Amino acid sequence: MALVGAFLPQANTVNVAIGNTSANVSLGAVYGTTGGQVRVHNSSSSTVFIAFGNSAVTASVSTGLPLPPGDVEVFTVSSTAYIAVIAAAAGGTLYATLGEGV
Repeated sequence: MALVGAFLPQANTVNVAIGNTSANVSLGAVYGTTGGQVRVHNSSSSTVFIAFGNSAVTASVSTGLPLPPGDVEVFTVSSTAYIAVIAAAAGGTLYATLGEGV
């Protein structure tokens, strides 16, 4: 079993404004053909809901993955991923950084 190290950024951080309608942003090229990890930070004072997918991905407050205010999580994503975000009210920024590890 391979050891998993601490998160190591491999690309510039992207950001998307949090609003009450879904918005998405490309995470860029993920290293390798199987994907990599992305560190996501919710800088807002509200819970946001996120989704990963292709360029058409949308997030929904009823089916999205909740990310509490100020939370930081690491997810594994596909090699051409986008992230979408929505909240009940507008305000704040969602930051996402591609890398390796957790």
